[in-house]
Amino acid sequence: MYDKFEGKSRRKMKITKYPQSAILIENYKNKRILIDPGSYCYNESFKPKSWGKIDILLFTHIHGDHFMPEVAKVLKEINPNIFIASNSEVKAELDKENIECKILQPGESTEIDDIKIEGIKSVHGDLPNGKPKPDVIGFLIDDKFYHPGDTIYLQEKPYADIVFVPICGVVVMNVEEAVRFIEEINPKVAIPIHFDNPNYPVNVDDFASKVPIARVLKNGESLEL
Repeated sequence: MYDKFEGKSRRKMKITKYPQSAILIENYKNKRILIDPGSYCYNESFKPKSWGKIDILLFTHIHGDHFMPEVAKVLKEINPNIFIASNSEVKAELDKENIECKILQPGESTEIDDIKIEGIKSVHGDLPNGKPKPDVIGFLIDDKFYHPGDTIYLQEKPYADIVFVPICGVVVMNVEEAVRFIEEINPKVAIPIHFDNPNYPVNVDDFASKVPIARVLKNGESLEL
């Protein structure tokens, strides 16, 4: 985990994918950033407390595969100074637990130490059961990372060096749309997400074969940069 740089040890930034759309970014400006740690992440051997100390916690929307109030509660107990951001629907749930949550609208931004977090427009696709769609807010972190959450293809989108792109085609972009999404952003790295739900199977290799910069991560697998 260490590089030699001009005679000194340098800790590498690490990105780890977890089930569905959960992403953990470590060693970024000495912070640990967790995005969408939903219900599929947990089992007998991995509990909410297993995340350890999180500095920045981001939820794109209220669905349980992206957001669980009890996870925010546990992580705030571990780190009382944790910064949490999402939209008004998530905030309403966290208010019930007396957990502070910053609302970010599309185009609004905030800074935590020297990290800028901007809200980005995302639009959830139609639900198979016909229920109302939730509001979704994407996140752009320092023009470095872009996590759109569950979104259909949108023409307007930001640039980021590293893009986490949903590809399963149910409530989010399909593979072809995700390929176009990445081609238009032209980031340095594209990491597919939202492809491992057995209810909505998709072959992630179809995406990777068309996107030379794709890095497919298995659940629990990390990319060091």
